[in-house]
Amino acid sequence: MRVAVYDLGSTSFHLMVVDAGRDGTLEPVLRRRSFLHLGAEVARTGSLGAERLAASVRALRRLHAAAAGSSPDLTVALATAALRDAGNGGEALGRFEDILGAPVRLLDGAEEARLCFVGQRAGVWTERGRPVIGVDLGGGSLEACVGDAARVGGAVSVPVGTARLAGELDLSDPPTPRQVRRLARTTAARLGPVRALVDGDPGARHRAIASGGTIRALARLAMGLHRPPPAGGTLEVNQVELPAGQLHQLTARLVSLDLAGRLALPGVQQRRAGLLPVGAVILSTLVDQLGLERLVVSDWGLREGAIFDALHPSSA
Repeated sequence: MRVAVYDLGSTSFHLMVVDAGRDGTLEPVLRRRSFLHLGAEVARTGSLGAERLAASVRALRRLHAAAAGSSPDLTVALATAALRDAGNGGEALGRFEDILGAPVRLLDGAEEARLCFVGQRAGVWTERGRPVIGVDLGGGSLEACVGDAARVGGAVSVPVGTARLAGELDLSDPPTPRQVRRLARTTAARLGPVRALVDGDPGARHRAIASGGTIRALARLAMGLHRPPPAGGTLEVNQVELPAGQLHQLTARLVSLDLAGRLALPGVQQRRAGLLPVGAVILSTLVDQLGLERLVVSDWGLREGAIFDALHPSSA
């Protein structure tokens, strides 16, 4: 079945079209993305301004036109943290549904975390009966869920996102040492529900899976520092392990560089460079707070989890 997924997120609107096989394979057909940075505006003002909302409408129309050309059999549309939190999120969702001609599912935090974990465990090796924790860092929130290859357990979402905290804390670029300390303290203070989740299932600490643009960018950087990326392409990072010590080293380097310096690093992409220091501090704080030894990168997350949930709801 050909499935089109719209992920209306805090940093970007993402369209993914895949051919879903009965054996759980997802064959890519089309990917499109529009960076809108809704999370930063919602963090600063509490709602979407008229210009940002108009830009979102235009972006979704372009994505919808692209999806129509691939003739999907099923459409799944999701909205996450920025639209959950925006005072005019309901108005925005109504306009988005008019464009798509389909309902947009506004996920609560726990449901978003659950779907992220369904995608993560499908893309990264897990065992039946041996719990792991899955985390997903986005622009507006951080989701966490525990479970194993056969079970999805507790799930929580906390207001720790790269765009959200950059906007709330009015961080400079690069952040000052004082701002970095404040960012780490704020992150640690908001991770309480995630710590409680892991304390309730302590075996999950043995393996932590992470998804989202920040962890993939950090893994590409870590690999690129040791070997150059392929010409005209990017390094594959699915199931790459990023030890806590290496994550801390990357974080210290990133917060010391301005934007030009970060873009000069191997594998760092323009669209990720701006908030990469913020995300690195958040993930470094996470591994310290949870006592994790490493993060295992998953290319799959929310969008893939939403596909499996739509096609096989009883198994997700």
